[in-house]
Amino acid sequence: MESIADIIRTIAKHILKAETIIFFTGAGTSVHSGIPDFRSEGGLWEKYKPLEVATISAFRKNPEKVWEFFRIMYEEFQPVEPNAAHYAITEIQQLKGKDKVHIATQNIDGLHQKSGSTNVYELHGNPDLVHCIRCLYEEQMNYEKHIEPEKIPLCPKCENPLKPKVILFGETLDRDILNSALRVANRSDIAVGVATSLEVFPAADILLSPSPPTKKALFNLVPTLYNEQLDYYVEGDIIETLPILAKILKELSQK
Repeated sequence: MESIADIIRTIAKHILKAETIIFFTGAGTSVHSGIPDFRSEGGLWEKYKPLEVATISAFRKNPEKVWEFFRIMYEEFQPVEPNAAHYAITEIQQLKGKDKVHIATQNIDGLHQKSGSTNVYELHGNPDLVHCIRCLYEEQMNYEKHIEPEKIPLCPKCENPLKPKVILFGETLDRDILNSALRVANRSDIAVGVATSLEVFPAADILLSPSPPTKKALFNLVPTLYNEQLDYYVEGDIIETLPILAKILKELSQK
């Protein structure tokens, strides 16, 4: 049976030879930055019921309550910094070249970009924008303008409540962003999942749908229901295993 170190080295060899690589990152990627998985102990779903604050129907019915939830969420996101996993992915992108490494993320915290990564597909929306679901107006999120006041921000064109441009339950993903990520995944030599349960679709298709010769790897704390579809699985804490991947890749690239 291969050791974890051996599996990571094999993945690094695939990345070394690859012309195109895609990382698919889930909520667990940001846990060590102080953002709890919404579903885990201490997560936001212990304080709020998703159907009341995180659906598009809830926003239409009671935007004030949804904005109350978003204010707390943004306040939790404000002081956070990237962790070792984010920086490891950035290092791999810099080693290979940003044109070869792409990142599709389910997260809305912007930490991949904050760590220096580019080519990031934000599948569940951009937290730095607010938009109007009626007239499609959008503008940059401004903390003092949109978050601090207790009154909800209104669209300057139609006076409909503005909404953070993130995907709520009941909304479809941006098809352009999803399809762009899927096209990259399907032409990738290797797709690498990071800290994801692979239970949220269609986002999980970015890792699961590519067919051979694309290799599929997952770095996660626990196995998923889809491990049989993977070529490689690295069990462990991603702030330990991903830096090892980056280190081995750097060593191999210098030979």
